[in-house]
Amino acid sequence: MPMQKTTKVSSPQLIHSCRLIIASNRGPVEYQLTRDKTLKARRGAGEMVRALTDVGNRMDATWVAIAMTEGDRLATQQAQQHEGLLPSLLPGQKMHLRYVSIAKEAYHKHYDKISHELLWFLQHYMYDPTQDAASAKQLQDTWENGYTIANQAIAHAVNAEIEREQTVPVVMLQDYHLYLAPAMIRQRHPSILMQHFIHIPWPDIRCWHFLPSKIAQAIYQGLVSNDIIGFQTERDVSNFLEGARTLLDGAVVDFEEGAVWWQGHRTQTRAYPISISVTEERKVINSAAGKRAAETIKPLLREYTIMRVDQMEPTKNLVRGFQAYAQVLEKHPELHRKVVFLAFLMPSRRTLPMYRRFDADVRSSIDEINHMYGTDDWMPIQSFFSNDRIRTLAAMQFYDVLLVNPIIDGMNLVVKEGAVVNQCDGVIVLSRTAGAFHQLTKGLIPTSPIDVEETAEALYKALTLSADERKIKAATVRQAVERSDLTRWMARQLHDINDLLDRTFTNLNLSSLKAQELLLQPQSFKPASTVEADELLLVRSKTF
Repeated sequence: MPMQKTTKVSSPQLIHSCRLIIASNRGPVEYQLTRDKTLKARRGAGEMVRALTDVGNRMDATWVAIAMTEGDRLATQQAQQHEGLLPSLLPGQKMHLRYVSIAKEAYHKHYDKISHELLWFLQHYMYDPTQDAASAKQLQDTWENGYTIANQAIAHAVNAEIEREQTVPVVMLQDYHLYLAPAMIRQRHPSILMQHFIHIPWPDIRCWHFLPSKIAQAIYQGLVSNDIIGFQTERDVSNFLEGARTLLDGAVVDFEEGAVWWQGHRTQTRAYPISISVTEERKVINSAAGKRAAETIKPLLREYTIMRVDQMEPTKNLVRGFQAYAQVLEKHPELHRKVVFLAFLMPSRRTLPMYRRFDADVRSSIDEINHMYGTDDWMPIQSFFSNDRIRTLAAMQFYDVLLVNPIIDGMNLVVKEGAVVNQCDGVIVLSRTAGAFHQLTKGLIPTSPIDVEETAEALYKALTLSADERKIKAATVRQAVERSDLTRWMARQLHDINDLLDRTFTNLNLSSLKAQELLLQPQSFKPASTVEADELLLVRSKTF
């Protein structure tokens, strides 16, 4: 399969602002303590880190995050000698880092209890209030003494970074760990421009009603303190707007414009489906390490090769996927010894009991299928339990079928990675509930994440498609990903930020310097300029 060239998009960057502040739970660099107690930096994984680092390297940027490891905590202590800032120790990264430490118990309540056990499952439609053992008192404790404390720490660090220089920055917050931080930042800096991107699904308003009203309202009040909120899909946008109309007393919601007005502030919502760096993924498989990894995979291939690449995460629906494969083997014995299922599974959140149980269930399912159908010279499922990105990308060159059957996903980037590196006209079976499904529908074989029999039928169909059908489907998905890659994802966000800045300055008829002063410190002006500041806030409330 010849590699397709991606459409060139100029590198996105900000106008009217020379500073960028990024805030997230996890930073782009993880510090580890070596045996001799020195710090070693390791770049964080993921497309978000790659995209935002790329933007940050072209301007004055600081990334604010919570210290997660002992190395992070030590690095944070050392940074106090340098205004709280850490230089990135990785080659090619120019941005500064500002990590904040909170008590380990507070972080446990923030990260494990609220962010994952509550928000992650609620937003993936997997929260079961009948099984939740936490009392209202316990929930309030973890909210106030965990999630709120973490958000206060991030907001305080962002405020310190805003005030470190006189130039006006743009603040970009990331994901579900920081829903309260925007309101805390807005309280101190009422005219700063903030954008918040949410990587996971935004569910129907009825899901938010499972939470105590004060918590659900605090989440919405925090988010509408942003100027722009980005979601993965238009459905997420619609769900958020419906929730704003329901939970925010006095809010005016315009579904056609995707805007919320609340307490004099206008918030614009947008769908920005995240993507991958097509160039980087292909660079990996063509590297020396990628080619070595590919050679280790080739002996495992059969006439038909099914693959999956997933975190060991309950929302990924792994057991049903393996059960569907077992049904294929049961109904089609002619495939025995001709087919193999290569499963690349990355352990996740092993500190949580629920995840340890899920891990055990997955391993048990694999063992049962191999025991039932395997022979001396054929193991139906070959599993790899590690986080080896090079190996998984190299392997995906060779799949005939890629199974991606999450219960629900904000987007799912495995689909996009597989589509651009595969060399075999591989076909993708994808849950209709994944965000990527809405982008790539025409090139996929759809399935229900819950119906094992339907997934089995989809797998068999994918295995037996004609060569022409396979080629058309593979090309359809590949070209769609190439047209909307990671650069375009970031460019669309920065275009909307720039548009808002541009309209603000144009409507005020101010010079860029004067407008930046008003944006940064409207409260610092004398009476005449206070009028200008009030006018700025009025214009910002009407502008997009």
